[in-house]
Amino acid sequence: MPVHLKPLPAGRFDEWRAAARQRLIDGNRASGRRIGDDAIAFADEYFDELLPYGAATPAARVMRIVDEGQRELGTLWLVLAGTKLFLLDLAVEAELTGTQNDELVARIVTIARDMGATQISAPVFPPAAASRALVDGRGFTVASIQMVLEPLPLREVSPHVVVAPMPEERFPRFLAASEEGFAQDLVESGRYSPEEAAAESHRQLVEELPDGLATPGQEFFTAAVDGVEVGILWLGMRERDGRAHAFVLDIEVAADQRRRGYGRELMHAAEREARRLGADSIGLHVFGFNSAAVELYESLGYRRTEESLLREL
Repeated sequence: MPVHLKPLPAGRFDEWRAAARQRLIDGNRASGRRIGDDAIAFADEYFDELLPYGAATPAARVMRIVDEGQRELGTLWLVLAGTKLFLLDLAVEAELTGTQNDELVARIVTIARDMGATQISAPVFPPAAASRALVDGRGFTVASIQMVLEPLPLREVSPHVVVAPMPEERFPRFLAASEEGFAQDLVESGRYSPEEAAAESHRQLVEELPDGLATPGQEFFTAAVDGVEVGILWLGMRERDGRAHAFVLDIEVAADQRRRGYGRELMHAAEREARRLGADSIGLHVFGFNSAAVELYESLGYRRTEESLLREL
């Protein structure tokens, strides 16, 4: 049966919001993206930010998914940010057929174009079967992946690879390269224009390092073999459900030193340093186009906790 999208009546908004908030909490916990009270705090902040005026929020649309007989199949939450339409919550009573998912995506594309969007973005938790079925094979590509490893394994760095704190004089060159490299990755991921990517990379760097090298909770390392630098590592310390959690903010093997196993050794070093700093888990973000890095992380036991998928219009 064909599907259509109809606005959710205002009188049902509060009930939908409570259910969608709980779905977000449950999705985070089931995937391991955010656990315990972290998932609750994130959900509350998320809904307050994206629905500041409730049902009257101009950039947000909560839609009913109905069939030709007006039977409700589920709901869908869409939010426009700039020229990107975010597909944030899909809830269906029963699995939609392939044809129904085709039609649903076609309806979403029409809404996106009517709202002036040039891209559709869909964050998906691995356990979210309905969302996965909707985007798979319908023009969406994986733009970025969040991953986590827990508990931390007892793996050591090979003795010939010396991973040590980054010298102070090395930091300015690292900082410039890190900002430029992240901007390039944002462009290649398809999520930003070159100008937007440069601004976003700088914004995140300033937010992460307000005091530069002296910013608390930030750890920088270089890796060397026989006195020659072969790579860098940047760890940021976080909290995850009240416990110390390390996050890989940057890792890079020098272009002329790749395919020698140094990326794996740097990841072993990240685990070692995370343990030293009291963490029992470590997370990272990787762009979808970086298949070699994804393969490395998964071979080390990292699992995907959330994917951001993108479709160009």
